[in-house]
Amino acid sequence: MTQKTVYQLDTKNLYIGSTSADPDPLNPENWLIPAGCIETAPPEIPEHHAARWTGEEWEILEDRRGQTAYRTSDGGKTDIEEVGALPEGLTLIPRPSEYHKWDGSDWVLTPAAKKKMLQQAKSEKLAEINRAAQSYIDRAAGLDKVPEFEVATWTTQAFEAKAWHADPNAATPTLDAIAASRGVPPDALRQKAYEKTIKFELLTARVAGLRQAAEDKINAAANLDELTDISLVIELQAEAE
Repeated sequence: MTQKTVYQLDTKNLYIGSTSADPDPLNPENWLIPAGCIETAPPEIPEHHAARWTGEEWEILEDRRGQTAYRTSDGGKTDIEEVGALPEGLTLIPRPSEYHKWDGSDWVLTPAAKKKMLQQAKSEKLAEINRAAQSYIDRAAGLDKVPEFEVATWTTQAFEAKAWHADPNAATPTLDAIAASRGVPPDALRQKAYEKTIKFELLTARVAGLRQAAEDKINAAANLDELTDISLVIELQAEAE
């Protein structure tokens, strides 16, 4: 049986696809056109466009349904649900940062905004560097393996160990108590505590120097690209090797 191609519209007269109409068995010259269909074929529809039937002809409209648009006032997101050109105040270009302003055709940075953006980025980079330095020292000291109350005695232990190294007759009550509890010779513990103290002080001095050097680079950075290249983690890894 011969069929005829017809064109389906949605409730807003937008073309959604083709289907077939059957001949009227009571009158072969007539066609049984399904509801919401027309017999006029739509024109070629470009990408990101839709065809709408006006009642007399097809019109081609921009179609960004399902995409995200951005408010030019604040960069906020909104979903596009209707066909047609974007309403005024919307753009398909995402706002790169809170510092960018819409100039009518694109997001731009004013000199003042660039300066503020760079200062904020420097603060964030410095915080990142500080965390990396502290994390490195924490790992080196084994803070995750020792209870807090014991860590609290390290300053006293270091003070006593250095005093003993300068004067073997110096009092070392904390180290003596630890040695007695562990059942080890006091002098052996004092010497070990001294060596660990010196080693740790040298390590923290080197890390402090690296951190300060990175801070100097951060303060001197003239733009975001220079700032991005600054990394303390790699320098610390190289230092540890």
